[in-house]
Amino acid sequence: MKIGFNEATALKCKGQSLTADLEACEKYGYDYIEIRFDCVKDYLKEHTLDELALWFKNHKLKPWAYNTLIFFNLRDAAGVKEIDDEIDFIIKVSNAIGMKMLITVPSFDVGPLSIEQVQKEAVTRLSYIADKVAPHGIRVSLEFCGCPNCSINQFGTAYDVVKAVNKDNVGITLDTFHFHAMDSHWEDLEKAEGKKIFAYHLNDSENLPIGSMLDDKRLWPGEGCLDHDRTLRILKKIGFDGVCTIEEFRPEYYELSHDDNVRIAKEKTVALISKYYDL
Repeated sequence: MKIGFNEATALKCKGQSLTADLEACEKYGYDYIEIRFDCVKDYLKEHTLDELALWFKNHKLKPWAYNTLIFFNLRDAAGVKEIDDEIDFIIKVSNAIGMKMLITVPSFDVGPLSIEQVQKEAVTRLSYIADKVAPHGIRVSLEFCGCPNCSINQFGTAYDVVKAVNKDNVGITLDTFHFHAMDSHWEDLEKAEGKKIFAYHLNDSENLPIGSMLDDKRLWPGEGCLDHDRTLRILKKIGFDGVCTIEEFRPEYYELSHDDNVRIAKEKTVALISKYYDL
C-alpha cells in the first residue's frame, strides 16, 4: 500500500498552498498527493505547468489524482459544456505532470428521480468522460457522497454504475466517511473487485445518526466510530493494494500549523494501515 495526501486535509491552514503541500508531503515521506482543482488553479496564477512538472521530476512525491470533477451528471446544456471545458483543463494538467486519474463527484439536489434513472444517465455521462480521457491514459474514479441529497450516495449504487459502464479505465472511490454516512452495505464491498477500487480515502467520523453527517464531522482515522478493521480485512480479501489517501475537512485541524497538519495526517494513516499492509 502507498500513502497519499488529499489537499482538503490542510486546505484552510495558515500558509496552505499547492507548493506548501508539496514540500510538506515530501518532507514527511508521502508517496502521492491528490491535487485539488482549486489549489492547482491558484498555483497557475503565478506559476506554470512546466514548473509543476519539473518539481515532480526532481522529487520522490508524485501526483495521484485530480480531485475532483464535481457534479458530472444530470446537468443542463450549459452544465455539460462546463464539464467538457473542465475535462479539457484536467487533460492539460494531467499530461503535463503525469497524473493518471480523475475523481468525479455526482450532482446534488437533482429532484425526484429513481435510482434507475440516475444510474442510467450516470452510465452515459461516465462513459463519455472515460472515452474522452482514455487516449491520455487517464482513469476515471466515481466517488459517491454519503449525503441524503446526493444523486449517488451509496457504494452499491455507485458500483452498479461502474459495472454497467464496463470500461477498464472506470472504477470507484471508496471514502470511508461516505461509506458510513449513508449506511452503505458491507456485502456490496465484499462482492466488489479490488482492481475496480481506484481510490481509497481514509478518515473517521463522530458517531452521528445516519444521513446527518457533514464533512466537518470527520476525525483522524482511528479516533471515531468507523469500523476500519472490517474495511481493511475486506479490502485485503478482495485484492485491493493501491493508494490510501487521507482526506479531512475538520475545522479544528485547520487551526493546526500547516506542518503539524500534514505530519499528523501521515502518522495517523500509517498507524492504521500498517496493521494490514506493508508500506
